[in-house]
Amino acid sequence: MPERRLGRGLDGLLRGLARQDAIAEPPVAGPVTSIPLGLLDPNPQQPRQVMKPGELEHLKASIREHGVLQPILARARGDRYQIVAGERRFRAAQAAGLAEIPAVVRQVPDDRMLEVALIENLQREDLDPIEKARSFKAFLESTRLTQEHAAERLGLDRSTIANMVRLLELPDPVQVLVRSGQVAMGHARALLALSDPKRQLAVAARVVREGLSVRQVEALTGPSRPPQKRGKRAEKGAHIRELEARLREALGTKVTVEEGSRAGSGRIVIEFFSHDDAERILERIL
Repeated sequence: MPERRLGRGLDGLLRGLARQDAIAEPPVAGPVTSIPLGLLDPNPQQPRQVMKPGELEHLKASIREHGVLQPILARARGDRYQIVAGERRFRAAQAAGLAEIPAVVRQVPDDRMLEVALIENLQREDLDPIEKARSFKAFLESTRLTQEHAAERLGLDRSTIANMVRLLELPDPVQVLVRSGQVAMGHARALLALSDPKRQLAVAARVVREGLSVRQVEALTGPSRPPQKRGKRAEKGAHIRELEARLREALGTKVTVEEGSRAGSGRIVIEFFSHDDAERILERIL
């Protein structure tokens, strides 16, 4: 299934800026200025909590060869600027020894900072699942939007946000495994079927140790049915046996009546042995 683009996100706010590592000159949204790196402060609501050294090295090499092809997004804060989106480019430019970085300066209110930064990261280098989960939760809490309305704002499906936020119910050691990629998103979702954190951790450890597939984890965490004990079923009451006899006579086939756990509840099993037999029974019932 093709990945859904974030149609209402940063593309709408910045009219589709290209990736930093693209060689073609990107379109820009509004005038671009150069800001000294020393005047830029990070986004306090930056969704990305970990920036992998390898990714920064790759970006630094690209910047040294081609320059910063895509401006960062910043907002003015007194005589300084605050990064709204593009902190990876900012850090890579620092590492590459640049004195300035191209930027588009926009008035972004406080209540939109996390939204814009979150969308920018989702459209670019994917956040790890736990970073996404924490960012979505923070976004929901700060905006007080429902998951459905938040999904519309971010250009996602509601189920995507719901499934991500649920990952935060996993115990911290399992979240560490998810963040490192040792436990995949599919495994993590299957683990949520377990209510016991110790069992969740035990199964997660097996995923890492034995390389279990998602289906195998689902089999381990799915609802288990207690084994049926043959020969120890309670005797059916006289009224149930009479009902079975009447149904068998009326339908001309084997009928079993099973009492449920609640008084007065149960189910009726009507057996048939061919298509014609089934049609015959249906005619009698209907």
